[in-house]
Amino acid sequence: MSSVTTDSSARQRRGPPVQAISDGDRTVATGSSVTGTAAGGGGGSHVLVRCARHCFWFMVYTVLIVAAPMVMNHAALYKEQKALMPTPGSLVRINRHQKLFLRCLGHGSPVVVLEAPMGETHSVFEALQLSLAKHTRVCSYDRAGLGFSERPFVNRTEPGKRSKSQGMPHTVEHMVEDLYKLLVVESGLPPPYVLVGAEMGSLITRFFAQIFEGAVAAVVLVDPLVEGAENLEHGALRRHWKETRLFPWQKQQFSAASGLYRLSLLTGMAGDIKLEGLTQRQKDRKRHLLCQPAHWQAGVEELFLLNETMAQIQLLWRIKSFPTNISVSVVTGDPDSSLNATVNRAWQQSQAVLVDKLHPGCTHKRIVGVTGKSLLQKRSSQIHEIVLKALDSAKES
Repeated sequence: MSSVTTDSSARQRRGPPVQAISDGDRTVATGSSVTGTAAGGGGGSHVLVRCARHCFWFMVYTVLIVAAPMVMNHAALYKEQKALMPTPGSLVRINRHQKLFLRCLGHGSPVVVLEAPMGETHSVFEALQLSLAKHTRVCSYDRAGLGFSERPFVNRTEPGKRSKSQGMPHTVEHMVEDLYKLLVVESGLPPPYVLVGAEMGSLITRFFAQIFEGAVAAVVLVDPLVEGAENLEHGALRRHWKETRLFPWQKQQFSAASGLYRLSLLTGMAGDIKLEGLTQRQKDRKRHLLCQPAHWQAGVEELFLLNETMAQIQLLWRIKSFPTNISVSVVTGDPDSSLNATVNRAWQQSQAVLVDKLHPGCTHKRIVGVTGKSLLQKRSSQIHEIVLKALDSAKES
């Protein structure tokens, strides 16, 4: 009797026996095994929740790591913008949405206006501006987006209210329009001006003189870039610019925009930066521009739209000839031995066209012993004398 009672109690503690129910090809277990299956399913859901949580935090940390250099760089640029702006110098509003940096030194007239090469800022004329300021008023500036100037505003939400010039802000038409507003409309600098342009700046000074001939007394072209040069020697210059400017500038733009370049500066991994002969403030300013993506984007767009700029200049020549009352001086240097012969030939051929055909009778000065692109840095004193002669000629006329 006791053994029967013991067996009955054990069966009650174990629960009902597992029964197998046949359902076609499947055999389903019932009883306590169902409870075990349910418990196993609950454990799997907990694993999925933990995996989802880990993935979420992984993505958060990844975004923070990627965004941190960008945020740090943006904050530093905002702080440096005012602290490193050259003095004397100021931002001049030329329209509702844009300001250009203008730096004027000295007193007297006519006013000398300096126009920088492609992708460069007013600082390339530092030595020349200081020396000329002893004789007259000299102004340099940064084109839209370059240096300390603001990028042009383009209204992309209302195409009907956007002008043609607003659509391509880095072509010569728009640059000349900006320069006229800066000098005449907003700053009130009295014309006529003596315009000094280097490389691409020569295109802008010549275009300005043709459009606003009453506002220009003389132009001085230093190692000038000439329309049509990009097509000579089967496009040698176009390929050269693509390899030595476009790709490196785009790479620097990405590095600056991502904040990686500032990070490399802070960690000492930025590589060689030419800072010899610069003051501490000038060094800080150069590092600032290296970390400024808008500066590099403006240079890329000037180069990218160079064909449009050339076409605009050639169209103007068909409409209007260059004014004969404006004196033209051209300064060139030796071929650059670091470039291949084809590129040098294309550059020299284009400058020969400028001197012999576009501006016959101009004053041409070739400075030996230095390449054209090094004239501003290594022969500033000789350019100074040439500009003074243009000033004297302007005063006499």
